[in-house]
Formats: sequence, structure tokens, C-alpha cells
Amino acid sequence: MISIGIPTYNRREQLRNQLQSLFRQDLSEVFEIIIVDNHSDYDIQAVINEFDSTKIRLIINPFNIKMATNMMSPFLYCHTEWLWLLADDDETLENSIGEILTETGNSEPGTGMIKFSIGRHGSIQKDKTVKNLNEYIDYYCNETIIRRGDLVFISTNVYNINRLRDYLGYGFEFSYTYIGFLIPVIMGLNDEKLSVTFSSKPIVKYIAPREGWSLGTVGKGLSTLSHLPVNLSKEYKKKFLDCTMSIEYINLIRAYLNSDKINYHQDFRIIYNNIYRYYLPFKSKIIVTPFLFLMPIKLFKTITVKILQLLRR
Repeated sequence: MISIGIPTYNRREQLRNQLQSLFRQDLSEVFEIIIVDNHSDYDIQAVINEFDSTKIRLIINPFNIKMATNMMSPFLYCHTEWLWLLADDDETLENSIGEILTETGNSEPGTGMIKFSIGRHGSIQKDKTVKNLNEYIDYYCNETIIRRGDLVFISTNVYNINRLRDYLGYGFEFSYTYIGFLIPVIMGLNDEKLSVTFSSKPIVKYIAPREGWSLGTVGKGLSTLSHLPVNLSKEYKKKFLDCTMSIEYINLIRAYLNSDKINYHQDFRIIYNNIYRYYLPFKSKIIVTPFLFLMPIKLFKTITVKILQLLRR
């Protein structure tokens, strides 16, 4: 049997939609659906009551522990060997539970995580098992069909809690990376103590990110992946930072130009110093460097926005 963990905060309709997609499936092999609410402002119990199911266990945090930490919370409450971690604003595909049960039942000894595909045209990944961190990095760097960001997508990950147990603490310690849910897997691969299986079977629809996060906040978190104590060569460290940083620098520049945040340039500088400077090619650095110096100048932003508006006409 498996458990399903859903960390959530102030997403009433999205959570209801996610649960509806689950209850359209056969839940007989699901031990429980663990919903960890990060002290939402609405009556989440009323939403749970709509489903009238003993399968749902609701845990409400006594105060808001912030998104990055709450994403790790379902690991604390899981009582089964396998945990499917689901974002509250995604939607599962028909028979996704059946697909997961098939894969977990056929998993190789030592499998710490099964990474499924996203139900999105042109993004079905190849079936493969990797047994160390270098192979994991090569998979994401060499498979051109995989989009930047698929690595850090939450809802396609199914974890073997028993095999990850010795590494779960790293997920909380490095939760500020915003991908704490992947840190135990990365550290286990680094020690060559577990493997990761990639499956071509899609289990969730792709829904574009909505409210509740920002490029600046998540970008700063991802940029701190350089803090991880992993045993990588200089070449693989660059590749690791490249493939895990799902937000391209050019998108951060666009976000800066479209944002009213006064200190957005400070976020960009932090992200650049933490990560981009390690792996961006020289040509890209030529583009970025002027922005680092000119971003704090209000007139620079005004002029740049005007130029872009003229170019779009």
C-alpha cells in the first residue's frame, strides 16, 4: 500500500480539485491521504468533510512554518513504505495510482525514488535507472526532451521511506533550497546507497504555476544548492547547478522588468553570486554583468521597459 502526502496552504479550490481527481480512482490500495495544512485562513475541515472518507488524515500546523518546510512535512507522518508527494495545485491522471502500484511492485532492491513523467506533450522521459549522483546529473543534462524544471517538479515523485530514512533529515536541514523533498535522494545517490528509477508513465497533468510563489524567492532557494556537501568533480558540480536551477537567468531579468518590487535587483544579485557565476557561459555573463550594476538605477529600468515596449509594436 502507499500513502499520498499533500502539503497545502490557502488553496481551497485547487485542493478540492486535486482530491476530486484522486477520488475518481480506485483508492483500495491507498493507506491514507495525508493533508498537512500550513495554518490556512479558511475552514479546511469543511472541504475535507465534502469527501466523507476515512482515507483522509488532516494535520493542521499550529502556525505557518513556510512553504519550503511544509513540503517536507508529509515525510514525518507517513506510515507506509511508499509515499507519493503531491502538490495541492496539480491534478492526477486517470489510473495514476494503478501505474504507481505497478512500478513500486516491480521496483529494484535499493530504489529510493521513482520519478514519473508529466502528462504534457513532448515531455515523456525515458525509462532508466541511475545508481549514483553522476548518472542522475547526466540523465538530466543529456536527455534533451526533458524541460528545464522537470527535475524539481513535485508531483511526479514517489519515495521509498524505508530506503531514504537515513537521509530524510537532510531534507529538513536544506529545506531552504525549496527542493528539500529531493535532497534525501541526492544525498543517497551521492553515497551510492540507493538508486532512482525514471518512468515514462505520466501520472499528473501539467498545470502552469499559479499564485503562492515567486521567481525571486524560489530562485534564491534553488541557488543555495551549491551548499550541499556532495562529492562532485568541478565539471559535475557545474552540471549539477545548471540542471537543478530550473529558472533561467533571462527569465529572472524579465521578471525584474515586470516587477514593482523595489529590491528585486538584490534577489537577482544573490542568485547570480550563489549559482549563475559557476556555470553560465562567457557570452551569457556579458549580458548579465551590466544588469548587475545597472539594475538598482530606477531610470535604467524605466528606459529598458520603454525600449521593450517599442520593440513589441
